[in-house]
Amino acid sequence: MFLVEMFVVSDLANWIADNTSEWIYLTVDEYNQLHQEILSSDGSIAESAWDFWPVEDGMFAARDLTIYQAIRSLKIPLAIAIYLLGCIAIMFTELNRSLKHFDTLSAAVTKLLSDTHTTVKLPDELGIIRAELMEIRERTLSDERAAVAAERRKNELVAYLAHDIKTPLTSVLGYLSLLRETSDLPRAARQEYADIAYAKAERLEGLVDEFFEITRYNLQAIPIERERVDIALFCRQVADEFFPDADERGVTLKVEAPSDETFFVDPDKLARALGNVVRNAVAFAHAHSEVRLEASMMGEHVRIAVTDCGREISPAHLQSIFEKFFREDAARSTHRGGAGLGLAIAREIVTAHGGTIAATSEAGVTTFTIEIPRDASERCLARVSSHDAAP
Repeated sequence: MFLVEMFVVSDLANWIADNTSEWIYLTVDEYNQLHQEILSSDGSIAESAWDFWPVEDGMFAARDLTIYQAIRSLKIPLAIAIYLLGCIAIMFTELNRSLKHFDTLSAAVTKLLSDTHTTVKLPDELGIIRAELMEIRERTLSDERAAVAAERRKNELVAYLAHDIKTPLTSVLGYLSLLRETSDLPRAARQEYADIAYAKAERLEGLVDEFFEITRYNLQAIPIERERVDIALFCRQVADEFFPDADERGVTLKVEAPSDETFFVDPDKLARALGNVVRNAVAFAHAHSEVRLEASMMGEHVRIAVTDCGREISPAHLQSIFEKFFREDAARSTHRGGAGLGLAIAREIVTAHGGTIAATSEAGVTTFTIEIPRDASERCLARVSSHDAAP
């Protein structure tokens, strides 16, 4: 800064002085006369505005620096003005760069919206935004893949339902046609055909009910109306519903649950969920094997496990077995199972209770595990106890 002040500013000052004034040469008498005029002036001419230098032969060189002094007085305002202009120039430069970045970002977002498979290209200055856009892109692609998979499963479900509905409907029409067209059938045959047609009609009704139930659960939240329920009694009541089916296949249904324990659930809805799991186990267990329904206390949760020995479920299908519109066709024969929606319904109900449902299958042993929190029951009991203890 000192060197700038000493050389640059000094040279500039000399240049301004040389270009705004002219040297005149005075004798001693002329010098004294001019000097006297300056001293006797009314102040409009200042002595500091003149520059005097002695030269050879007793002569003096003089010049009027009035203009130079006026320019010099503007040094500080001029410096401030230059500083402000520099700030404005920098501001406009940064603003222009920001606008260019905004245009680049806008173009990248527009391109990403029109084609989610495109790669986001942004300068390094926008690296953070580029990473966020890439994350949004990955989430969008994941959602698209999930939507495509859901649509595919839904289309497969429609095909399965069409097949499953057509099969019992064809049987019903066939047996009713025989009853209508053959008037001389023996009474025993007529009764047999009527029983078969009725059973097929019941199966058809069950398929339609199951489809409408999963659709209803998918379109609206499941209303849960909890009450305190005895765990052992609840498990036995659910199992009792499937003893006839189990007995028909020679399957033993065994229930183990702790006595004098309760949890706070919606008994009708949870019975529907657990019933779907037990129905699945009874339907696909090996004949003359055992299906175990076991309840246990796990801290703040109640765990209900249903285990059967039958066809193994592959690890790939275990990841999707509870999804809506999923059906493992190879392991779900239509003459034993429903439309493949029972486990999706079970998950919806268990989730509405704040619980979880999972499945494991290894070496032919398949276990479905439901965990339901029992905190609500304990909080309710605590409130009831404190109310009863109040004076």
